[in-house]
Amino acid sequence: MQYSEGRLGRVFVVRIDDGEDFLAVMHEFVRIKSVRTGTILFLGALRQGRMVTGPEEAILPPDPHFVMFEGGWEMVGLGTICPGEDGPAIHYHASVGRAGYALTGCLREKAITYIVAEAIVLEFTGLDISRQFDEKTQVSLPFHKNDDGDLGQSPGAPKASAPTEEPVPKEEETATKEDDTQGGLAEIIRDLTRRPRI
Repeated sequence: MQYSEGRLGRVFVVRIDDGEDFLAVMHEFVRIKSVRTGTILFLGALRQGRMVTGPEEAILPPDPHFVMFEGGWEMVGLGTICPGEDGPAIHYHASVGRAGYALTGCLREKAITYIVAEAIVLEFTGLDISRQFDEKTQVSLPFHKNDDGDLGQSPGAPKASAPTEEPVPKEEETATKEDDTQGGLAEIIRDLTRRPRI
């Protein structure tokens, strides 16, 4: 775990109009206003967009599963702002819905506004965070730098203790738990999201 403590700085309220690329407009706004760290709260609607709705399989590094959507989807979400290698790095997650269908994931590359999108940008000050490429996951992650120059927990944070081992359940308990989850909601969701191998 890593964390930083900062303070609230400036607050901006932004309107993104019909036909504008929400992601491009927000990136340019954050760059022009020199917001180094912060968050974006947003809502509105999108004509079309591209979203990562999870990995193809839950392995590292992940192979992202992309979904395209179009036709006027309602949207609500948030983003985090950190300095990146090429200027502001904004990580967006959103839920979009239309006519009883919904998607949740990471907005990427394109999100064309339908009618209007509204965003509130909250700037954070006193933080030393940057988004950097992580070798293990092969994605850019936020790294927190402490006052003493080390990456990791903030100074004075309690040391993490080793996790305690869970007691191993008896064979009867294990069988009962497996019977209870057979055909349960978790299994149904796994079946629905499992992609056939070709």
